[in-house]
Amino acid sequence: MRERFLSWSKSVAALQTIALIVLCLLLASAFGLGVIVAQVNYPPPLPPLGMPPRNAPAPVRGTFGAIDRIDGNVIRLRDPRNGRTWLVRTGRDTVIESGPRRPIPLNALRPGQRVFVVGSPGSNEWDAQFIGVVYGQGQQFVPPAQLPVCEDCID
Repeated sequence: MRERFLSWSKSVAALQTIALIVLCLLLASAFGLGVIVAQVNYPPPLPPLGMPPRNAPAPVRGTFGAIDRIDGNVIRLRDPRNGRTWLVRTGRDTVIESGPRRPIPLNALRPGQRVFVVGSPGSNEWDAQFIGVVYGQGQQFVPPAQLPVCEDCID
């Protein structure tokens, strides 16, 4: 066996042997570097300016409540749980549906109906893009809010 190795080594030049060893070391170091890079935890990239961070809550796109009053194309909604009110503006492009894919006109809405609104929020108002009437949740009719009566103010 030793004689075979010696005869082989005589036929291969010393520079070729060194080049082969260097190539093997270079290949092994490339794999080692790949393993090291794969284990490094890089910080996530920063979001572009004007965008919220990834862990920020999603922007509010809608609201839910009972219709309190309808004045023209403005609907006043009231949350029956806490009494908070919103104004909802409708336009020509607002879609109003009662049930699955059943469009209705604005004048078909009545005070006390529960609806959800999808649109653009303002300070205490919404520009509605979609209004859906909610049925079948076992909820009773919610009467509109009554104005407080001032006993001293009555003539």
